[in-house]
This record gives sequence, C-alpha cells and structure tokens, in this order.
Amino acid sequence: MARHVFVTARPEPIPRWLEAFPDAQLLQGQGPDETDFSRLADASLVWLHVTGDAPAVSAWVGTVHAAAPHVPIVVLSNVPEDDQGMAALAAGASGYCSALTLPAVLRQVAGVIEHGGLWVGPQLMRRLMQGLAARNSDAPEPVLDRLSQRERQVAVAVARGATNKEIARVLGITERTVKAHLAAAFEKLGVRDRMQLSLVVNGVEESTPFSQKIPA
Repeated sequence: MARHVFVTARPEPIPRWLEAFPDAQLLQGQGPDETDFSRLADASLVWLHVTGDAPAVSAWVGTVHAAAPHVPIVVLSNVPEDDQGMAALAAGASGYCSALTLPAVLRQVAGVIEHGGLWVGPQLMRRLMQGLAARNSDAPEPVLDRLSQRERQVAVAVARGATNKEIARVLGITERTVKAHLAAAFEKLGVRDRMQLSLVVNGVEESTPFSQKIPA
C-alpha cells in the first residue's frame, strides 16, 4: 500500500489532503533544519507544503531529498508561482501544484508520479519549454530530419512554447491539422507529449532536472 506523508507547518492537514488519501500521515515541520525527516525513509510519496520564496523552497526540497533520496516529492504551495515551481523542480521535486488542489486531482498527481512522471501546470510547463528553447534555439538537424517540413515547423514552434492555436494562426492551418502533425512528430521521435518533444528538439541531455516524463 502506498504511504503518503504530508510535511507541513500546519497543526492539522488541509481536509482535502485526507479526502484524497485517508491513511496519509502528517509530519509537522517549521523549517528544513528543525524537522525530523527520519519518518520519510519508507514513504511512497512526500507532499511538501511550503511557503516562502524560491530559495526557501529549494532548501526544503533539497533537505527532504537528502533525507529520502528515493522518495518522490510533490511541492504544495498556497499561492503557486512560476519562480517557486521552477525552483522546486530544479531542486529535485517531481511535482508542483496548489495546496488546495481537489482530492481527485491529488490522486491523479500521485498516479502520474508513481509511474515515473512529472506534474506541473500548463503555464509552468510552457515556461519550462521556453527556457529550454532559449538554451538552444537551433534544433539538432539529425533529429528533425526524421520529420516532414510541416511537422518540423510545428515541432520547433512547440519547443519554443507556442500553443496549437498560435501555431495554426502563424502557419495558416487549422488546429486539427496542427494536432495531426504533432501526433506524427510524437510517433517519429518516440515521445509521448509536448514536454518530451521540446526536450528532444532542444537537445537537452537526460541528466537535466526536466528530463522526466510529463502527462500530456
């Protein structure tokens, strides 16, 4: 049975957490250096409820990761912000979402991460892809040679963070056609979603913090 542990400074868990996982355990912690993380060693998933800026989130995630290196971490934020989410992922978290996420969605998050995926919101995902594109604006030719000219145009646009609607407008095609080209690109490049496509197009190595699978 999966063992979920919620790490929080709150004296009581947010009710939605227990609605999602009735058997979850609560670990109270006021700070990374003031919390006993020994209970996390046999956890299946750690839900880390944190407040503070990006450096504070990085410190929390880094400390938890050091205490339980094989246990995935989902950061829960009262007010999700891109900078905070980027810091959490860069520090080793497998997911980032609102502390008030609905129980059904929390269970979905857990399922994705337990299968090796990464959970982020669409806005943060887009920022990640834009950041990757900025690192390497010239896509690797050998990879893109597998695609048709139109598939290549769509793939590069996706890697730069464009939406299907934006791509359709620029290329003068329908969103349905964009989706068809994306599906073909996914199959030819052996990827399952937009984030993996962006990683391949931008030539990001597997060792980067963002090389994990992300749900489509």
